[in-house]
Amino acid sequence: MIKKSLLLVLLHFSLLAQAQEKNHISIDPFLPVFGTIQVQYERGINENMSLSLSLGYKASSGVFKLRGLETEKIITDDFNFKGIKIIPEYRWYFQNQGLSGFFTGAYFKYQNYTNAIDGIYIDNASNTNTIDIEGKIKTIALGLQLGYKLIVKKQFFIDFLIIGPGLSFNTFEIKENAPIPDGFYDDLSEAISNYGVFGFIDTNFKIDTNQKSEAKMLPAFRYGIKLGYRF
Repeated sequence: MIKKSLLLVLLHFSLLAQAQEKNHISIDPFLPVFGTIQVQYERGINENMSLSLSLGYKASSGVFKLRGLETEKIITDDFNFKGIKIIPEYRWYFQNQGLSGFFTGAYFKYQNYTNAIDGIYIDNASNTNTIDIEGKIKTIALGLQLGYKLIVKKQFFIDFLIIGPGLSFNTFEIKENAPIPDGFYDDLSEAISNYGVFGFIDTNFKIDTNQKSEAKMLPAFRYGIKLGYRF
């Protein structure tokens, strides 16, 4: 009787341990360099499939500063975008090894970054005006992915996202916090159309007070390495 009870207890804990290993939590150790913290929770549906959710917060531009605009008429501070990133994922693992090994799947990404744009604007009458506006970049992306999850010492793992091609839809929005002369927006449209970060804006688009661009479709890419723990 005692032996049977012990066997049942051991079986219970064995099944519990297997069930627990369906929960995987990981972080990207490199994103803090870019001013972002991102955590992913992955939950196994069965031995081959899982759903996950990544939440990220960008607090600064990190070590790679984005240069501000500098033209004859417009001078701004450096850009320092902040905001959130949300990425749900579906994964299918090729082998029945408890959510490890090679996997493929699909992802959706929502990203919303804002930046306070401060500086000065010199109008056609050579008057100096203060710039106090807020810029916002919104991104929605869909794509496929291929990767490999390596289990290290049972509970720990390294998650390699090898490739994640997709399509993104991007919009740029601007909100004026203080009045600025009318000519500013024509000059701003011309300035940012030549700026790499805002390259997705149609060169024919003219920014006006509290306006946003039409969504621009661009290629999307995902890749990276995460360190994690399963339980």
